[in-house]
Amino acid sequence: MDSLARGSEGLNYERRVFTVSELNRRLKELLEGSFPFLWVEGEISGLKSSPNGHLYFNLRDDGASLQAVLFRAYRPKLLFKLEDGMHVLCFGRLSLYEPRGQYQLVVQQVEPLGIGAFQVALAQLKEKLAREGLLDPTLKRPLPFLPKVVGLITSLHGAAIHDFLKVGLCRFPRASIYIYPVRVQGPQASQEILEGLKLLSSLGEVEVIVITRGGGASEDLWAFNDESLARAIRKCRVPVVSAVGHEIDYTICDLVADARAPTPTAAAELVFPRLEELENKLSNLQKELVKGLEKQLRLKHERLSSLANRLRSPGEKILEQKKEISHLKRRLLLALERNFKTKREMLRLLSGRLEALSPLAVLARGYSIVRRQSGEVVRDSSSLKEGEILEIILHKGRLKALIKEIL
Repeated sequence: MDSLARGSEGLNYERRVFTVSELNRRLKELLEGSFPFLWVEGEISGLKSSPNGHLYFNLRDDGASLQAVLFRAYRPKLLFKLEDGMHVLCFGRLSLYEPRGQYQLVVQQVEPLGIGAFQVALAQLKEKLAREGLLDPTLKRPLPFLPKVVGLITSLHGAAIHDFLKVGLCRFPRASIYIYPVRVQGPQASQEILEGLKLLSSLGEVEVIVITRGGGASEDLWAFNDESLARAIRKCRVPVVSAVGHEIDYTICDLVADARAPTPTAAAELVFPRLEELENKLSNLQKELVKGLEKQLRLKHERLSSLANRLRSPGEKILEQKKEISHLKRRLLLALERNFKTKREMLRLLSGRLEALSPLAVLARGYSIVRRQSGEVVRDSSSLKEGEILEIILHKGRLKALIKEIL
């Protein structure tokens, strides 16, 4: 409905009435047309993830707040994890959600302020792996002393492979090197390295695996900061050596590996012993062994000579033992004789005492012993009866008596 209306200042205005939907649509067109793409700085707050994978959050500063959304399709481009309180730059476009009349920033790219996205992502991954114990130094395995077969994962087109092969085969030409060619930078690099690690690990003859490339910018080395690759290195059947970048470069691959070399050349020196040095060391050990055996033989000979001088003939030893036995025999006979005399004298004394106490000695002095037929000794006449038969024992002989009268 259109009509004329008089304003407060007496002017006539054409009154244009919009529906809510029309107004929101016009505002959406105006907003998106005026701000097609822009960067917005702010602090993340109220971060949440929807079930369908979209990220919703607010960008705020000291005076205002702006709603923002990062759709699931753009999440793989994030190099780090968004967190509340993080100060960021967001690139995107403004859009208005017509049903509610709310406008928001549709984010396509996020960069942290004060530190690069690669550094933030790397720090977050380091912290995560450290919490899980994958960076624990006690998990690192020793490298084999003389590896016969070494697996090498690297690019065929860089200087790293030439440096490693030149130094490795010069130091230990008897070794075999299985090469798995990969891209060492770019979006497919980490997956190719992971596949190479799995394949070489499955070969039973491979004793150690080396992952290497030359130096480069942090972005060039990003394939070696892959979380899946880090976990595969930790689970690998054989020890893994990481030689990525130059001496100052450190990647997640370096931190998780069983050993880290600053350059491909250093990795070859770490894995392969120098054959010439081994031969010299073996020769020196052989000389020391011969000297040690000669010294032991000399000491044993001196010991044997000393024992031979101290050793007497068996005849002398037997004669000495016979003399000792004869001496002990004489001492034994003397001891037995003294003991016999002592026992005999003691027996004589005991016999005299026994004889003095014997009833027979009393009988010899004129006494006699009266017993009943049962053998009981009669000590009191009151216990007897007339007509009882008694036995009377004299010093010599025995009598039987009949009691006629008890007085």
